[in-house]
Amino acid sequence: MRGARWLIPVVLFSLSGPTPPSQYDNPLPTSRAAAPIGVRGGVAHFRVPPASHGRLVLVVSALGNSQHSYPVSFRLSEPPRHLARAVSPPRLVIQPYRPPEHVRAQLESLVIPVGDSRHIPGPPRIFDVPLLNGRPLCSGGSMRVRARWAAAGARCVVYLDQAAGSDPGHVELAEAIVRLLESHIIPAGDRLVGPAADVDGDRRLAILLTPLLQHLQNGRTSVGGFVRADDFRPQLQPPRSNRSDMIYLNTSLAPGQALADILSHEYRHVLAFSHRDALGHASEEDWLNEAIAHLAEPGPTNIKHRIQAYLAEPSRFPLVVPDYFRAGLWRCDGVRGSTFLFLDWCRQQHGEQLVKGLLTSGRTGIDNLVAVTGTPFPWLFRSWSLAMICGDRPLGESGPAPAILRWNVGEPLEIQVAGTATCYVAPQDLPAGAMVRIEAPAGARLQVTAALRGATEPSPRPNTSDAP
Repeated sequence: MRGARWLIPVVLFSLSGPTPPSQYDNPLPTSRAAAPIGVRGGVAHFRVPPASHGRLVLVVSALGNSQHSYPVSFRLSEPPRHLARAVSPPRLVIQPYRPPEHVRAQLESLVIPVGDSRHIPGPPRIFDVPLLNGRPLCSGGSMRVRARWAAAGARCVVYLDQAAGSDPGHVELAEAIVRLLESHIIPAGDRLVGPAADVDGDRRLAILLTPLLQHLQNGRTSVGGFVRADDFRPQLQPPRSNRSDMIYLNTSLAPGQALADILSHEYRHVLAFSHRDALGHASEEDWLNEAIAHLAEPGPTNIKHRIQAYLAEPSRFPLVVPDYFRAGLWRCDGVRGSTFLFLDWCRQQHGEQLVKGLLTSGRTGIDNLVAVTGTPFPWLFRSWSLAMICGDRPLGESGPAPAILRWNVGEPLEIQVAGTATCYVAPQDLPAGAMVRIEAPAGARLQVTAALRGATEPSPRPNTSDAP
């Protein structure tokens, strides 16, 4: 018996085999193709490529939960002695992001004419307006308003909150809304996915102009407009739903480019809820829902500042956020800038039919995006992250470019990266052949890519974050 017991560990050892050696990658990016770096156990270990035409930039993303932020460390490591060279993933051809310059060029020619609309006076209507103050809708979380007819067309009617008074400018605004919707916005929606749902059976989209939108969240927030998904669910009761296809707009708006951008954005929400909520389907997740709406905007007034917020701190703002309000990111400029840039790039790769597919799909979130594009999400995310800094031409002043952190390789670098966000790091004076180790918790689902930027492009911005 003793002999048999002695043999057991020997047999087990022989079956398990020797522990495989640690591995490192040997990425070789070019000006047109980036080099993905393998991540094993939360660690990316690689040899710095030889000098080439361009600056090395490490594109480091976390594909983990967007509700968390993950520590990521960068440091030099010892030269390989007992390391095995890994089989590096194939290079990834860069599909650069093209800013929508053709849209900006048309802004000055977009004139909002104000003329007589089809006068079809009707009785006042009662609407319940959510105040977003954290209270139940039936206990002070909404305000019931009485609204009178202000302007109408063949496919829409504008109601004015009677509490707004009799300012002539409100009538002018109502007329501009009707003309914009019926001459530009609604026909564009028809061409894309067809007409909106007629939830209340009056054959017209309702627009409520109210000053309540200037004082939401107990006076802390003012918005230009919004659309509520529950209004498109006729089985719900007031005040949770007005059981109407409708848009809420702020009486502080004025005819002009900002009105065109906001109204285009909100009507895209109308189409989204028409093809989902009105049919009893699940609402789209917020990050895709808002991105789809931002794509409809003809001008920059509602998105430019959001893009700038994201580009200033790309590692801070997550992309995939199913519920902005619950995540504390409602009205967060950076996350909205992120999702617009991402979906705009996806649209450039897959065409305008991408938007139609997302709007009419029964899926939501990442599953919806993957089904419509036929592409795994990690690939889309990596390719987009690269597109923001690489391409055939510098993106400095001719397009958006995210902030790049300098890394003095004489000291380790510690940063925080939100789930589904990206940090761009440029090592300084890093010799070819040096070994770099990038490490994060396994839950971060680290994604690392080596890319080159043109030697004539602007220098990386200094690290101004709170992290050392």
